[in-house]
Amino acid sequence: MADDGVADDAIEFDVQPVSDPIGTARRRHGASGAILAAGMFGLDIALGRKPKEEAPIVVAASSEPVDIEKDGIEVPVDENTSVYAPPQPPSDPFPPRRRRKN
Repeated sequence: MADDGVADDAIEFDVQPVSDPIGTARRRHGASGAILAAGMFGLDIALGRKPKEEAPIVVAASSEPVDIEKDGIEVPVDENTSVYAPPQPPSDPFPPRRRRKN
């Protein structure tokens, strides 16, 4: 035992997890899974596609949001006409399940 209170056999390793989809496919599905995974990666590289980046979408609103569950919603169609949908009664988030007949 060293003077600092740490045992001599206690060694810390800085190991980063490695993403190996082909090795994972080999372990899970055997050699045919590894061959198929390698083929898919080769096809992906051959096509040269880049991952799709998702951009945040920001939309400006002309007024404060309305609670349509409490107030309903009114949509103006033109200057003289508008459509109003009254609020609906709340639905049960966990409806009762039907019992199976055996």
